[in-house]
Amino acid sequence: MKRFLVIFVCCGIGWCFSGVAEAEPNRQNREKQVQALLAREKQLAQEMFQLRVKLLEKDPALKKLRAKIMELHTELALQLDSNKEMRVLSNKLREVKTSLAKIQEQAKREE
Repeated sequence: MKRFLVIFVCCGIGWCFSGVAEAEPNRQNREKQVQALLAREKQLAQEMFQLRVKLLEKDPALKKLRAKIMELHTELALQLDSNKEMRVLSNKLREVKTSLAKIQEQAKREE
């Protein structure tokens, strides 16, 4: 019975260590797969962007729709900016950006 227990424990330990040894190649393989998929994702996104630009340039219906959207976007921005509260916040933001730019410029000069 003791022999059986010793053999069983040794086999169990060996099995555990074999799993650890296999984990590293699996992790490396998974990392390679992730990197390959990320590269493919980036490539496909670039291709989609290029196709969108091409379609917007060539298709008159899409070109017209884009022009309408841009017109509506401009109208929306003008109406939002004409709101008194929005103007106040916009002025405050402009002041903060100006102060920040001055401080950053000072810091550059001191370096």
